[in-house]
Amino acid sequence: MSLMQNATLEEAKQWLKARLEKGAHCPCCAQFAKVYRRRINSGMARSLIMMYLRGKREWIYIPTAISAKSREEGKLVYWGLIEESSQLREDGGRAGWWRVTEKGETFIHRRIKVPKYAFVYDAKLLHLDDGEMVDIEDCLGVYFDLSELMGWQNEEA
Repeated sequence: MSLMQNATLEEAKQWLKARLEKGAHCPCCAQFAKVYRRRINSGMARSLIMMYLRGKREWIYIPTAISAKSREEGKLVYWGLIEESSQLREDGGRAGWWRVTEKGETFIHRRIKVPKYAFVYDAKLLHLDDGEMVDIEDCLGVYFDLSELMGWQNEEA
């Protein structure tokens, strides 16, 4: 980071961008930045099914409507399977109201497949990798894997 001490903001951005795949600390603010390859997993698939069983395609209040254990349900938005209400709480925070999209319903009924991986940076979808497609049954047996998400499985111990 000391090499970046006299760098311009644009140079710092380019330095960080070149390192996002493996992850690096931002030379400006020291925050860890990484592009994450998110896999749709069983926690997400179970949450999607529970949301559909509780509300079909109507808005439901996630904190009380489903007993979400994975806290991964919000990531289903990357695949377009759910959407969040734009309604805010009185304090300006997110209200917690979500619904299954038409695409999500179709996915649940095994009429479509979705890309296995979503590439995410700063909680925003960069792109979906359609090189491998999965259906909901493929997802149900796949548990969250921190090593896979962080890219540690390819590093030497």
